[in-house]
Amino acid sequence: MKWRSLMGLALLVLAGFLLWSVFSPVEAPLGDTPAESQEPRGNWEEPVVQVVQKVGPAVVKIETTREVLVDQFFFQQLEKRQGIGSGVIYREDGYILTNNHVVAGADEILVQLADGRTFTGKVVGGDALTDLAVVKVEAEGLPVASFADSDELRVGQGVIAIGNPLGQDNTVTTGVVSAVNRDLLVDPRENRYLEGMIQTDAAINPGNSGGPLIDYQGQVIGVTTAIIEQAQGIGFAIPSSTAKAVGDQIISHGRPLRLGVLGGSLTPALAKSIEEQVGLDLAVNRGAFITRVLPDTPAAAAGLAEGDVITAVNGQEIAGMRELRDAVQQAGFGGKLQLSYYRGPSQQQVEVTL
Repeated sequence: MKWRSLMGLALLVLAGFLLWSVFSPVEAPLGDTPAESQEPRGNWEEPVVQVVQKVGPAVVKIETTREVLVDQFFFQQLEKRQGIGSGVIYREDGYILTNNHVVAGADEILVQLADGRTFTGKVVGGDALTDLAVVKVEAEGLPVASFADSDELRVGQGVIAIGNPLGQDNTVTTGVVSAVNRDLLVDPRENRYLEGMIQTDAAINPGNSGGPLIDYQGQVIGVTTAIIEQAQGIGFAIPSSTAKAVGDQIISHGRPLRLGVLGGSLTPALAKSIEEQVGLDLAVNRGAFITRVLPDTPAAAAGLAEGDVITAVNGQEIAGMRELRDAVQQAGFGGKLQLSYYRGPSQQQVEVTL
């Protein structure tokens, strides 16, 4: 059909309209030297000191070892690669929140507390789509960081980052919230984004990954995860509201709650561009435009496909992917959603069980 033959071109147009960013996970190899930290600003010193004293004990260093195959002329051999990241203690019984890219594929994980104690860590679960993971150590009575509601963040408010950049333990940097709700393209081939990120100018370097971004009340507002390469003062953190929700789901269910679709928000401008450049008539110009359905997910089981445009959930119209994601989180594990969507000119409905 003409619809299917032109769908690939439509997806390319969609990708061209979405935000493109250069993504670099901030996990460090051992043995490098640190970049300079930012100087204290104005009369911020005492609040910073108080926050560091409060939250610092809950920040950990995570050392990982991976075995990788390395080409050696006419043969391959296994080599051990070491890396460093950060984490924040989430529960006093040993659950630690960090980035998925810090611990993914690790054969050994060592967790060092701020007081010098070291534990062997085990991955409870990880999620590449949000770049979050939970690591467990066998300990009790650990210091715990409290999490703020990141939806209340204001651009310009002061923030503090604590982590282990380039192997330098318990490093503190300061800055501000530069922007909120940034979407970062992290995998152009699969059109995969980190959504709703916090942008900050607090100095973040390789090794800060998984460490907390903190407000001046001493609460975690984000989990640092990425920097823009070849730029200064452009770092990103996963909002605390997202991190807390995913952390709870991993601890309770071993995985996060997800519908199982990738894509973007269809807008009138994007719909017009698709129609003009591809010659494809879209029945709607708003909704969640699906560019990929992940296998073995509720979306796949319901028969959703690339090119579908979801326009309503449980009878309520949605403008894009963010509203769809929020509806999924509200429904929870085992919940059901009635989705209205367009496949070409045809409107259809399906019930999805999460």
